[in-house]
Order: sequence, then C-alpha cells, then structure tokens
Amino acid sequence: MTHILLIRLSAIGDIAIAAIVIRQAAVQFPGATFTMISQSFMQPLFTGLPNLRFIGINETTDYRGLRGIWRLYRTIRAQQPDVIADVHDVLRTQILRTMLRLSGQKVYVIRKGRAARQRLTRRRNKVRQPLRSSFDRYRDTLAQCLGETLPPDTSPAVPVYTPSDRGVVPAASKAVGIAPFAAYAGKVYPLEKIQTVIAHFAACIDTEVFLFGGGRREQEILEEWERRYPTVRSVAGRLTLADELALMQRLSVMICMDSANMHFAAFAGATVISIWGATHPCAGFYGWRQLPDNALSAGLPCSPCSIYGNKPCFRKDYHCLQSIPPEAVIARAQMFL
Repeated sequence: MTHILLIRLSAIGDIAIAAIVIRQAAVQFPGATFTMISQSFMQPLFTGLPNLRFIGINETTDYRGLRGIWRLYRTIRAQQPDVIADVHDVLRTQILRTMLRLSGQKVYVIRKGRAARQRLTRRRNKVRQPLRSSFDRYRDTLAQCLGETLPPDTSPAVPVYTPSDRGVVPAASKAVGIAPFAAYAGKVYPLEKIQTVIAHFAACIDTEVFLFGGGRREQEILEEWERRYPTVRSVAGRLTLADELALMQRLSVMICMDSANMHFAAFAGATVISIWGATHPCAGFYGWRQLPDNALSAGLPCSPCSIYGNKPCFRKDYHCLQSIPPEAVIARAQMFL
C-alpha cells in the first residue's frame, strides 16, 4: 500500500483545488493512503473517504520560522509516508523538502509554470495562450507519486454536507449566494455595482440572498446590506466552513469573484457566475466543472495583468472591472433561477 503525504500550507483557493484532485485520486486508488497537511479549518474538504487523512495546522502560530519548519518536519516524519508531494513550492516548503530529502524521503514538487505565467501577464508582448489548469498540475504531481496516470476529470466523491444547528437552509424556492470580495483589489467588483446586483435579487419574489465573506471590514459591509434589504442575510463570520458548504450545495446560483469562495462553491457543486478583472480563467484557476460562459470578463487587451490580482493597475482605474455592467451579471445569474 502506498502512503502519499501532500503539503499545501496556504492560499485557500488552491487548497480547495487540491482537495478535488486528491479526492479523485483517493477514489481511483482505494488501496493507497493520502494524507493532507494544511490549515485546520479546511478539514471539511477532506472528509468522508476511508483512505484520505487530514492533519490540520495553524500556519501563523505553530509553524513559523525555522523552529516551525523543524516541527513540521518531525510531524511529517512521524507519519512515515512512502512519498511526499510539495504542492505549494514556496520558500518554507523548499527548505522543508530539502530536509526531507536529506533524511532519505522521496519528494515530488508541483510545476507551476512560472515562466509561462510571466509571458501571459506582462504588459508588453503578451502571449495570450491558455495555461495548463491548476487541476492538471496537481494531477501531474500525484501521478508522479503514484507512478500511474490519473484520468483527467472523474468524480471526487464530494460529501453531501448536512447543516449543523448553527447552519442555514434556504426557506425560499430560489436562493442566490453572493461573495463580493477577494484578497486583492484587482479581483473585486466595485461595491456600488455589486450592490445593484444585490438590490435586484433582494426585490425578487420567492428569492433569498446570502452574502459570503470574511474579515472584520467585509463583515461590516455585508451586515449593512443585510440591514438594508429584508430578504438578504449575511453569513460572514457566522458559519463554519462545513455549514457554508452545506448552504452552497442548496443555492440556485452563486455570484462571486475569482476567490476562494468561487472554489468552495464549485467544490460544493453549485452553479457559479464569476467576475474577472486583473486575473483571467486562461491562467488556469477557473472553478471546477464551471461553464466558460459563466466567467464574466471585459476582455481588455491588457488582461490578465496578474495571476493573483495583486499588481497595481497601470491605468489606475481597474477598467477591467468597472466596464462590466451589473445588468450583465444579473442577466447571467437569472438564467439559473
């Protein structure tokens, strides 16, 4: 029996992508054991399969600095894996995998295609060629670990999440989820425009609107909209990830940015309408099994200018986001109600 241990310490959306591929592999190879080391609150993505294990860590406290890397090294060695997959490939995991290799462990590393990303996002002489998807990159790494090719897209056996006592079940016949935030400004639709979208669905008969987000400032904004519109409810900061996934599985449609919530909703099997600005699906980070027509983008020649949306707009106005009318978002989402 092969025991594969995978490491992905941060970037929530990427962890959700990895979860889908790891679950697919766990279904396809029931004789193998898969152990994932990641953020503790991400555990609900890795439940329900007998050969899939999860080790939760608090990245900001438990494994900071060289002492933290040493503790993580000892944690990994205690699991006695046959092979290790570094599906993060940042400085910390580069140090960690060097230590593991020196101890005799076999370690494979995800290939991120950084050179191709630079060609795609540079301002001049841009090479607008779709990159290999992140799903395929994770799949390639697991195939190396297993010594066998993984089929491109099979069922990952995602569990049906049951809401807890604190969970939310839509009462109306139609339920719209909206996640208006992302980590960087280059991926956030203007708030006045997304509020137009919220107001439209809040006024629809037999329709509930659920707002998703995280962080104190985001919660304050969402709670203000909750007070303004009677049929709107913010769940930001009020639900566990498992309860959020349970709610997403019961939505008619989810509207979001290129963000972790897009990947959570796709993982849960929801229909997702995503809004793209500085980033673009052609960079390989589109939601699992989502229709290409559901990705709304202005299609500017300067886009994408960033893989993660963290670069400042050279135009200073984020026209890529400003030029997407709320009516286009509403019309696309309305198709699924």
